[in-house]
Amino acid sequence: MRVLVSDASVLIELAKWSLLEALFKLPFEFAVPDALYEDELIDLGEVDREQLKGLGLRVEPLDAEGMARAVSYQTARPKLTLHDCLAVTLAVTNDWPLLTGDKRMRALAIDEHLEAHGVLWVIDRFAEHRIVRKPTLAKALRGMLDDPRTRLPHAEINKRLALLTTKQG
Repeated sequence: MRVLVSDASVLIELAKWSLLEALFKLPFEFAVPDALYEDELIDLGEVDREQLKGLGLRVEPLDAEGMARAVSYQTARPKLTLHDCLAVTLAVTNDWPLLTGDKRMRALAIDEHLEAHGVLWVIDRFAEHRIVRKPTLAKALRGMLDDPRTRLPHAEINKRLALLTTKQG
């Protein structure tokens, strides 16, 4: 099964809209670096960290070489956090796609020839695989539009809302 590395922002955003458990029903596995798991996945609302592991989240260590690579990424791109760089390193080391809500992480992933996706890609997979009902996805997308902390492109959200709310004849 294909493995994707997630940063904290994607998991937090999905948790905010009660979509985190649905993530693990998709036909993928999801992984995070162990340090990100320990330090950043503290409050995910309805799902705690141990439950994430029970749902199937892989918590992956990085060896000394991986840690050095992460530090070199952070040195070159100081606006990225060490946890951001650890996630990119885990993805690069294993040639796994990256899930991120951060444009700087996405740019680094692309520079490293990695596939990179975000929350809207996950929403699309929920619809494609019929994991989450359309009204539930539409409600979450409307919430994302209204939430000033959500920095997703409104045009892309509206495009998905139009598709989800169109009556199928």
